[in-house]
Amino acid sequence: MAAKWLDGALMGISFDAAGNNKTPMLYGAQDDESMKPHPKHGEKGGPTHSNFYGDIVHLCSLLHAVALQHLRADSNLDNLEVAYPEAPTLDNVGKKMKNFGMPTFSPAKVDDTLARQKLPVLGGLRPEERRALETDARGQVLPTDARVAMVEGWFMRRLIARQKFEEGESSVTSPPILSRLYQVISDGTLWFGAASKVAITPFPFPYHNIITVFLWMYSLLAPVLINGIIMDTGLRAVFSFVSVFCYHALNNIGDNLEDPYLPYDPNELPLPDMQHSVNMRLFAFGVVPARAE
Repeated sequence: MAAKWLDGALMGISFDAAGNNKTPMLYGAQDDESMKPHPKHGEKGGPTHSNFYGDIVHLCSLLHAVALQHLRADSNLDNLEVAYPEAPTLDNVGKKMKNFGMPTFSPAKVDDTLARQKLPVLGGLRPEERRALETDARGQVLPTDARVAMVEGWFMRRLIARQKFEEGESSVTSPPILSRLYQVISDGTLWFGAASKVAITPFPFPYHNIITVFLWMYSLLAPVLINGIIMDTGLRAVFSFVSVFCYHALNNIGDNLEDPYLPYDPNELPLPDMQHSVNMRLFAFGVVPARAE
């Protein structure tokens, strides 16, 4: 998901970068040349490449953040914050449990944990974006998956507007190559759909119950069978304990991994760290090596 959307952002930024025969890697987003109007298409009046780069990294960062919000069932836009270009510090498991009040599970505790694990967005959530993402025309709260689709639309529209109506190099990029840009963004949404299935599809309740019944039947019958085969009392105890303990342990591990996105224990996916990783890679897209004098 993130890899595909980052791919699309990188293509959009790279296709729009200017250069000449002396800049084999083109100009970086913060180079002086990227902050000047386009020499050929300046009459179109669009923003500079540097400003376009800022728009794209913001929208890609926001798209990934609202996607993670959907996966962790978090509809509170207050849990998005302005990102800073520092890498996150990784806490150990014990510190995370203390900071997030784990492992006790309750809806209120999950909401509190989500508020502590804010997702940083490059450029932050702008007021006009918040108004559009919060409710629809009838004042009803938008579902989190609809927010993802909306931000993806903004991402696509910004790329198309750059190509059709503004200055930049995108308009002179070969159409077959340019179409690949939109394809990888679409692929990212496809993988988001696959992750969303894991997040919103509950484990079948009857299946979970029958596994529990079979597990306790095994726990009661296995020691009887072992006692009929093994005559040594000590070995009976060891084999009975190990065989029953292993199956219960596997069952508990399966329960623990059932919801990888909900942050109610330290074994879930580190979504804020993933968001930081996406932001750091977006920052890196506008940097090229300094040219030798």
